Amino acid sequence: MKKLLFLLLVLLLLISCNNIIPIPNIDQYSNPGINYFETDLTSIGSRNINIDGDFEILLISDTHFGKTKSGTVFKIAEFEDYIKSNGILNNIDLVINLGDVSDNSEQAQFDSYQNWSTNLFSVPIINVIGNHDNRNGGVERFINTVAGTASTFYCFKASDIHFYVVDSAYRTLGRQQLGYFIDALEKDSSSKKIVLTHIPLYGSITNFYASFADEKERNFLLSNLSKFGVDLLLTGHKHADESYYSYTQSFTEVVVHAFHGDAMRNSRPSFYTCTYKKNASLFTINSYSYNGSTFEKIGEHSYTLK
Repeated sequence: MKKLLFLLLVLLLLISCNNIIPIPNIDQYSNPGINYFETDLTSIGSRNINIDGDFEILLISDTHFGKTKSGTVFKIAEFEDYIKSNGILNNIDLVINLGDVSDNSEQAQFDSYQNWSTNLFSVPIINVIGNHDNRNGGVERFINTVAGTASTFYCFKASDIHFYVVDSAYRTLGRQQLGYFIDALEKDSSSKKIVLTHIPLYGSITNFYASFADEKERNFLLSNLSKFGVDLLLTGHKHADESYYSYTQSFTEVVVHAFHGDAMRNSRPSFYTCTYKKNASLFTINSYSYNGSTFEKIGEHSYTLK
């Protein structure tokens, strides 16, 4: 018993101390022919992003297609019925999935998700890569099947907002991507900016797996996102009730709940809609959750973008 307590204490110290667990210079873009950074994309796959004024987004995360773990609760048919019957499906201009589209990076899982999403939605679909999408060569399968781009790190514009899609699937950006990203933000300092990534920056020692692995990288990112005018950081991964954390008066991170529920965690399937009013620079996030028989709207948060 004493040995077990000692080992737990050592583990906690390792997790909480900077640089004791080193983060390697991970570069998942070593495959030839894969571009590292794409900017100002005007299309995703074969679908053009042509948004000039107000717009609406359907936002999901952690779809985990192929997941069969006991206690997992999928309500896909109910979700489809709800967004069709309430007019959401016909009003959206963009779909964003914040990562873990698959459960284990298998080709059949990517295929299943791609068939479902492209058949249901007729608008551009932004798929962020998650930690369940990069396993055993999953990056190439993700890019070839669901990304709609040549990279997992890119920027596109909707109305007067630049959206940055960032690859945090390894719980780090890696030195090269980090350098490209900060340089791009600095050159784009005058635009409204929203960052989309899978792993949250918001975390704690009690939640270390669900946030960035290296505290210095996390703090460096937070400082520079705020410095270069990022308005919102949208992330997933936690599979818990969404959290809204304002680092400054003008920079907020929103960690969204998973698309599926989990009976063991007593969590419910969730999705979100985001509406943007250009003249007011107002970005509103509406949250929806499954109540046992249907989905219902449970919350709303609004942000004035700079």
